[in-house]
Amino acid sequence: MNENTSATSEPDDAPLPSDEMLRLIDAQELRVRRHFEAAYAWVLIAWAAAWFIGFGALWSNTTGGGNPWFRLPQPWAWIIFAVTLAAAIVASIVVSVLSNRGVRGGSQVTGAMYGWAWSISMIAAWWFCMALSRAGLPDGFEGLLYPGVFITLVGVLYLAGGALWRDSGQYILGIVLLVLVVVATFVGAPTHNLIYATCGPLAMLVLAVLIRRELLPQPRVRA
Repeated sequence: MNENTSATSEPDDAPLPSDEMLRLIDAQELRVRRHFEAAYAWVLIAWAAAWFIGFGALWSNTTGGGNPWFRLPQPWAWIIFAVTLAAAIVASIVVSVLSNRGVRGGSQVTGAMYGWAWSISMIAAWWFCMALSRAGLPDGFEGLLYPGVFITLVGVLYLAGGALWRDSGQYILGIVLLVLVVVATFVGAPTHNLIYATCGPLAMLVLAVLIRRELLPQPRVRA
């Protein structure tokens, strides 16, 4: 009786063929990738709204703004800018925490280190700009310097993220933002804020749509 039971249970304990095991691993990786991409699309939408509202407010301020339809007092323009960016940061953190639940091992460590790279870079950039301001900058230069430095960092970090996870969408967005900051800075104030308020969010929304519709190239699954 025991011998028969052992004989019938052996097929269930047999390991899967290597090709089938690889297909299962690829399927799991694809499910995880789609999960993170869906969360990332919402982060892009939040940042697109923040750029549109925040940089739009700066373009509309009464001191050096260029909006022909309405103007905002300069303090209120900067408050709106700060609040919208802070809201996008909070939304990014919340989405990141929720999407990383259940993730363990190397992926968790890599994601955490990359997330800290954003925070460390932004804090260092802020103090760098503050040090330059303290040293003395020409009038009107701060309005070009501050957003230029931060958007350059964002573009570089997107390039790094795209290379790290083989994500063509992030990599292309990084290139677009770097081109955008160069063009906007050459155009100069106050139109640079209008460029950031329109072209930046447009690029983010296009990428979000491509992600949601799964139109971006994916790593090939093993046959």
